Amino acid sequence: MSIITITTDLGYRDPYLAMVKGLIYSKHPTIKIVDVACDVNSHAHNEAAFALKSTLPYFPEGTIHLFAVKFLNSSDTINNLEVDNTRYLLSKYKGQYIICPDNGLYTLIDKGFNEKVYQLYFESNRQHSFYLRDIFTEIVDKLLSKTPLEEFCSETQNYCVLFAHESFATPGNLQGKVLYEDDFGNLITSITKQEFEKYVGNKRFSINLPSVNIDKIHQTYDDVKIGDVVCFFNSMDFLEIASVGQAASKIVIKRNVFSKYKIEKIIIDIYD
Repeated sequence: MSIITITTDLGYRDPYLAMVKGLIYSKHPTIKIVDVACDVNSHAHNEAAFALKSTLPYFPEGTIHLFAVKFLNSSDTINNLEVDNTRYLLSKYKGQYIICPDNGLYTLIDKGFNEKVYQLYFESNRQHSFYLRDIFTEIVDKLLSKTPLEEFCSETQNYCVLFAHESFATPGNLQGKVLYEDDFGNLITSITKQEFEKYVGNKRFSINLPSVNIDKIHQTYDDVKIGDVVCFFNSMDFLEIASVGQAASKIVIKRNVFSKYKIEKIIIDIYD
């Protein structure tokens, strides 16, 4: 049985996602469709890329991934980054197909990405308005029908390249960034267990957050009392910040009525 995944910011309140699935099922009723993350924040391109990257190792070869979150920014930034929201791409990565806009997704998934990339053909500019339904489902049909690639796309060397934030160390600290906030309000950072063990090890440390300082890494959520903040390495080996029984984002992040400030930088001070 073939598998298709969808990552998008369409959400579940509107009928759009059902239209996409219905169209696929009408042509391939035995297909299996999996929602990776279909309710990410609007245009939260990096957030959606992290979600897809996290799930790729769990799917078999031949899976087709549809990624429908465009990168939106100022026209100056888009020009500098060579983002082209009128182009759609296809690549085969570790035996799995990934279809997406020309938004830097491939290198966000893997900074060493070096696979062939193809630009997709489509007939009408009207298809841009709902490209997930009107372009991507056509490509799914062609892939499942074993249509030769040269009939609906051509190889390109010119596509957007973006890189996810990487942690870095200085003599006195280890710095990272919040990559993802899940539905529980837990904050997943870019700091890995391997990095922590390399730079911090058994030394004393302090994770300085706006509302609390942390000086201990726990094993699970259950190591602290309800309402307390807990830091531990999750199942993906990323440092996670959580608060048992409530959203960590509301406890460790100070907001005021004038802004929607969210913590971005995570600094772990290291002491000898």
